[in-house]
Amino acid sequence: MTVMITGGCGFIGSHLVDALAEKGYDMEIIGLKCDMQNIKQHANSVKFRRIDIQDRKAVLGAISNDTEAILHLAALINVDESIDTPEPFWNVNVLGTFNMLEAARQKNIKKLVFMGTCEVYGNVPTGKADENHATNPLSPYAASKFAAERYLQSYATTYGDKPNVVMLRGFNQYGPRQNSGARGAVIARFVNNTLDGKKMKINGNGEQTRDYVYVKDTVKGIVAALEKSVKSGEIINLASEKDVSIKSIAEKIAKISGKSASEAIEYGPGRPGELMRSIGSSGKAKNLLGWTPSVSIDDGLRKTYDWYRENRGGYFMR
Repeated sequence: MTVMITGGCGFIGSHLVDALAEKGYDMEIIGLKCDMQNIKQHANSVKFRRIDIQDRKAVLGAISNDTEAILHLAALINVDESIDTPEPFWNVNVLGTFNMLEAARQKNIKKLVFMGTCEVYGNVPTGKADENHATNPLSPYAASKFAAERYLQSYATTYGDKPNVVMLRGFNQYGPRQNSGARGAVIARFVNNTLDGKKMKINGNGEQTRDYVYVKDTVKGIVAALEKSVKSGEIINLASEKDVSIKSIAEKIAKISGKSASEAIEYGPGRPGELMRSIGSSGKAKNLLGWTPSVSIDDGLRKTYDWYRENRGGYFMR
């Protein structure tokens, strides 16, 4: 099978390329940026085409007759940036998704798998959010991903399996190759701050919790969504069903690094639009995809810490 991947050079996308290469898939990546460092082992076998997903004509022209599926991961994802400059998030995450969806319909692509986000639920004050949980996106980023989902679901309702659409709501992914910059993901940022001899800065009191999923577990879910027969329009959580506080994450990383919490952690003001509790149910993923996460938070943090220690800098990550 030949698959097109948007965002295939990024954090989750590059791990997805690794997994699909092992399974013998033919792949083509489209996007605006690609640091081949993330997929250097596939440089001779995976083609990258510089295509802006906001350009519908270019997207249509990029899809070949051999393409059978699209795995749509490309997105702007930073909550803080979406608050500062919301318009690009609409353009990339909503218009870009619409363009991929419409191109898939016009080109008779069999399947489109969309990587969504748990942020569409907003806060989950009690219990675990299943796919029927109320949605309440709290940031322009979350709203853009929710709007993209609505287009995808409307096409599934209107056009059925042309293409077959599966939407995944990923909970907080972490692992090697993730953006560790000032506005990067919290675990990658914490690990790199520790390795650089800096303190991990927690926004607020650190009691806010997240449902963390190691990136290779997320990728297994994407591959299962590609390969399994699922009704068009299904929304499926990829969640660990465990909520872990930001404070606990920082303490675990401090312990891995051999430091005490007091010497490794500092606190600052909270962030607007931040979720206070996020945890999901993965029962549907287990039933429809045969998916359950296998990497514990302690093992995943150790794997992540070790990777960043051995690979300092030089990565373009999304």
